[in-house]
Amino acid sequence: MTDLRLAALEAARPAAEELAEAFTSGQVVARTKTSRHDLVSDWDQRIEELLKSQLAGQNTVFWGEETGREPVTAPGQIEWIIDPIDGTSNFVHGYPLFSISLAAVIDQHVVAGVVVDPMTGDEYSADATGAYLNGEPFDTRPAPAEVSQYNLVTSFPAAEILQRTPHAAEVFGELVTRFATVRRLVSGALEICLAARGVADLVLGVDTKPWDVAAASYILTQAGGTYLTGRGGPNHLAPHYLAVAPGRSGDTVVDIFDRIRQM
Repeated sequence: MTDLRLAALEAARPAAEELAEAFTSGQVVARTKTSRHDLVSDWDQRIEELLKSQLAGQNTVFWGEETGREPVTAPGQIEWIIDPIDGTSNFVHGYPLFSISLAAVIDQHVVAGVVVDPMTGDEYSADATGAYLNGEPFDTRPAPAEVSQYNLVTSFPAAEILQRTPHAAEVFGELVTRFATVRRLVSGALEICLAARGVADLVLGVDTKPWDVAAASYILTQAGGTYLTGRGGPNHLAPHYLAVAPGRSGDTVVDIFDRIRQM
């Protein structure tokens, strides 16, 4: 599994360099995908194809955000789950917070994960031996003294949720008053990796896709954090999650998480 982690890192590095150069040049053209809140650029497709070409091999299939899912045809087959730009909205708006996410899955279990931040160069990775930041074992920040001092990161409520559940704004208000800080970073993979570092204490994700969370959720748990989904089955297939940084407690937000899952 270490070989898979290292292969993912090798594939992500040149892709990250291309994205950083494109971002710095400002020559990024976007178009809407499903709505004005869901953007895609030519770089999403380009980077996904680059990653697939680097990782292609015998007994390998792909599940990419842009190119779809290839069928897994045999036990033990390696399925690479790819998000070429997690945080495309940030990328196209000139906000330097987006990432590349790669997860190796065998028999529905994530066995290696990599998330790379092209703008800082930070490389988050994990396999059966543990979780790593820039090749070194994680050194997680200590927890705040009080839960009320926690820094919570969330994508909730998205516009789609507000449209179908207007009172979701009131639930968001509860989060704002319950914790010291509530942030919206847009890149779910980076948000969860920041929880693995202890920079974020809690991350609450809603209506996510496997390519958003497969790598990062594995990195978090291998770093000693907790990833709650409120359902059985593989973590990366659950649509909602509560990511808890190592040494923190999610007890004070579980009630809100349960309510959000019903929306």
